[in-house]
Amino acid sequence: MLAVKKGAKRLLIQIAVCEDDPVLLEQLAGWVRQILDERCIKYNLEVFSNGGALLLREAFDILLLDIAMKPLDGLTLARKLRSRGDESRLVFITAHRQYAIDAFDVQASHYLLKPVNREKLEKLLVRLCDSVQEERPYTIAVRQGASLRRIPLAQILYLEVLDRKIHLHTVKEEIPFYGKLDELAMELPETFFRCHRSYMVNLQHVQCYDRGEVELDTGEKILLSKRRHKAFGLAFLHYLKKNGDVL
Repeated sequence: MLAVKKGAKRLLIQIAVCEDDPVLLEQLAGWVRQILDERCIKYNLEVFSNGGALLLREAFDILLLDIAMKPLDGLTLARKLRSRGDESRLVFITAHRQYAIDAFDVQASHYLLKPVNREKLEKLLVRLCDSVQEERPYTIAVRQGASLRRIPLAQILYLEVLDRKIHLHTVKEEIPFYGKLDELAMELPETFFRCHRSYMVNLQHVQCYDRGEVELDTGEKILLSKRRHKAFGLAFLHYLKKNGDVL
């Protein structure tokens, strides 16, 4: 589990290239290294000669993926990755334009035609790296098994410690994952407040509170400990003033 605050320094971007042609694989990997080194972008690059190996790994931020691979082609691999919650920025490498339509079905970010043009690759890589860095300050990454999901902070109602796991609550779902609330509390922005030893609430979704509980804009209620009541009130008032909700 990883949380990133707004204004944090540029972070390491995880990139993978998957191509069954060893010559093209070496060329693409070399270009990626050159481009990112020239731009002083911090990265970790891994290469794969078959799609099956990717299914055994955690999600990458950016994935350059050949379509015409065997035995597992790129589109089938992409569907499998998406079905497990993988939100990598997919870039398909293909010799055929007709695959571009299929690429949209798996939310691909772009596709590059073979032979790959280095200049086009550079423009695309830089744009995707910038988007990764811009997105991270407003999300937390939750690891579930081999998959990694990025959850926008604004969607989080509260976090709850239950059965030695952290349960992340949004309007639509509850996401359990392994982690420590103490460590997470140090990373999240000030819009999140530890209102109880087992709860951390997003002040953006607080409707009201009293001495024993906090009510959210969804109608849900969570515990507010007595010893944190005063600090919570001050934090909530500060949040409201900062956002112009009170004078």
